[in-house]
Amino acid sequence: MRARRLLVAWALSFALVALSSAPGAGWAEAIGGGAPTAVADKVLVVSLPSLTWRTVVEEQPPSLVGLFERSALASLSVRTIGSTTTSGEAYATAGAGNRATVIEPVAGTAVMVAEAGGPSGGLERRCRCDLSGWAIVHPGAGEVAAANEAALYGARPGALGTALAAAGRRTAVVANADQGRPAGGDQRHREAVLALMDGQGRVVGGTVGPELVTVDPSRPGGVRIDVDAAARAFGEAWAEDDVVLVEASDLARVDRWSASTPPPSAQEVGRARAEALAAADQLLGRALAEVDLQRHLVVVVGPTSTLSAPAQLTVAAVAGPGVPPGLATSASTRRAGYVTLPDLAPTVLSALGLPAPSDMTGTSLGAVDAPEPSSGAERMAALAGTNDLVTFRDRAVGPVSVAFVVVQLLAYGLGALAMRRRPGLRRPAAFLALVSLALPPLTFLSGLVAYPSLGLVGYLAVVVTGAAALAGAALAVAAASSGRTGLARPLVAPLVLVGLVLLVLVVDVAAGGRLQLNTVFGYSPTVAGRFFGYGNLAFALLAASAVMVVGGGWAAATLVAGAPEPRRRRIQLAAVTAVSAGVVVAVGHPSLGADVGGVLALVPGVVVVVALLAGWRVTPRLVVAIGVATVMLLGAFMAVDLIRPVEDRTHLGRTAAALFGDGPLAMIVERKARANLEILTSSPVVLLVPVILVVCAVMLARPPAWLGRLQLRVPGLRAALVGALVLGVLGAAFNDSGAAVPAMMMGVVLPYVTVLAMAEA
Repeated sequence: MRARRLLVAWALSFALVALSSAPGAGWAEAIGGGAPTAVADKVLVVSLPSLTWRTVVEEQPPSLVGLFERSALASLSVRTIGSTTTSGEAYATAGAGNRATVIEPVAGTAVMVAEAGGPSGGLERRCRCDLSGWAIVHPGAGEVAAANEAALYGARPGALGTALAAAGRRTAVVANADQGRPAGGDQRHREAVLALMDGQGRVVGGTVGPELVTVDPSRPGGVRIDVDAAARAFGEAWAEDDVVLVEASDLARVDRWSASTPPPSAQEVGRARAEALAAADQLLGRALAEVDLQRHLVVVVGPTSTLSAPAQLTVAAVAGPGVPPGLATSASTRRAGYVTLPDLAPTVLSALGLPAPSDMTGTSLGAVDAPEPSSGAERMAALAGTNDLVTFRDRAVGPVSVAFVVVQLLAYGLGALAMRRRPGLRRPAAFLALVSLALPPLTFLSGLVAYPSLGLVGYLAVVVTGAAALAGAALAVAAASSGRTGLARPLVAPLVLVGLVLLVLVVDVAAGGRLQLNTVFGYSPTVAGRFFGYGNLAFALLAASAVMVVGGGWAAATLVAGAPEPRRRRIQLAAVTAVSAGVVVAVGHPSLGADVGGVLALVPGVVVVVALLAGWRVTPRLVVAIGVATVMLLGAFMAVDLIRPVEDRTHLGRTAAALFGDGPLAMIVERKARANLEILTSSPVVLLVPVILVVCAVMLARPPAWLGRLQLRVPGLRAALVGALVLGVLGAAFNDSGAAVPAMMMGVVLPYVTVLAMAEA
């Protein structure tokens, strides 16, 4: 009977969510995709490898700046599959419209058909294709395709070229990043062909031959681009073909040279990059002279980040019919000023009025109404500042995460001593536990200010000091509350801090999620796992805080008024149910958290808490009812997402397509399982796992009467701990951050319990 009641309650939630999510229901779509471009006659893709907005602002190349003044601009995330994106991976991803990989030894081996002796020169046997009428072929296309079948992302290299060829559209590539003989080693670098080749590695026009370069031993790679030859090749291709990619290949040569051993000096690299950018600007100026932005679309991308430095964001711009100057976005990011590399292929197809294949996960670029900053110079400067923020955030993740772990280590170490033989250490242990609870909300709130100006050491000092001050403020609130209401003083301070975590994260995502992006426990555009909603660590903090707030709130109400009468008990249950449901909506609604794994973990966790607070036993029947309710609620969120346009769908809609359509669900599951294993060696937060095991062992080693007394003192604690356990297990199973999710959850739960334990030690 109780299980049926629970099922009915969540069925009603299903209906309420669906009704509240219907068109016109008032959900704010603050981060949707931009207005699509108009249909163009032709598309020019300009590739500027490793070029950042900071370099543009400092060097002011005239042709580029002039184009950018008329463009919708964005920062480009070049992340593909690994942490470093090679040139081959970048172009394969751009051409697949999905994260792709390559076989590095063959990535740059494209050749001119004539250069290899024509169609009869043996290339047809290798590519198993007809080369009559084709100018360029990539003989390693089959190997690249095979590598992507094993990569579990569903990428189909050559998807863009195949779609264009099927529509009767001609492609051309003008690129040659080869190294000259004086450079030695790997010579051929024609990876740009991967962006526009068809599935068999063929491109109709253009050139990647040696005629594009001239020998110059003083330049990186021993050669430099011949601007006249490249401009002529572009003119011929533009007259005949519909989509032309032009690469500023000297920039690629400089980037490889900057990562060579022994590395050149920063001054040498800067000088070489300035020379390469000047040549690229000359080539662009001559190409733009043949382009009519009333009829032609120009897309500029920096497909790779600098190999000799940590990952950065690069340039992206789109100009042409239907594209007003401003900021660019896509449904992939749903954030003005951010786009991803897989968005290139759908953008080209959309510009020509062609649909994107279903295996393309990227979405078309569009312009958004962004009146500030108003001028092109201001937009470029703002985007340069964005990259500075991103790189600083990525540097700060390690130190802040280590500080978070160290504070907890100290708290648990002192707590263990206090429980054994040093009762005088109870207060320091409890205070450090409160400091660790105060750290996460401060890292998110730091997104409201220009925190990179503090420097890494200064930022770490401010966050830790601020957390200590916040912990002191929570203790002051506890002292005032205990004097007026009789509440147990140890309960109030941790409840205030977990309540702050919950409040910050829910309010932030409801306001557009500004504090999720570029903050330490949020997500980074250089990783490109998420651009909206909750990241895995933020979800872990939110979920753990929710169950502790629900359990702590129940305890507070009970301690204030004593054991509740039946009517007041129903009111308390309604209150904790409402809070739980609100958090579930924040996590799962496509306009808010849009987190599939979060819903699958959070719903069982909070329902178990509410059920235990209601006095129910967790029986197999109840477990089945919870599972059914979870699936129904996730289905509601997916249904809401599926009724939206395809280009506006989130992870929810894409997962639904994988479940009920042609999507490769097994591939997604296997990929996430691999990610769970990899996180064990890549996240500092995972260091909390052995700490958690030790702390639990110490607690269990105490006499059972101690644990019983603690649960009697804090009535909702047992329910919260059981719910946290459910959350931890399911969070690890359904999120691709694996052990980092339960570790972060326990980073909330254990400090909370430690404060209470110190009162009982």
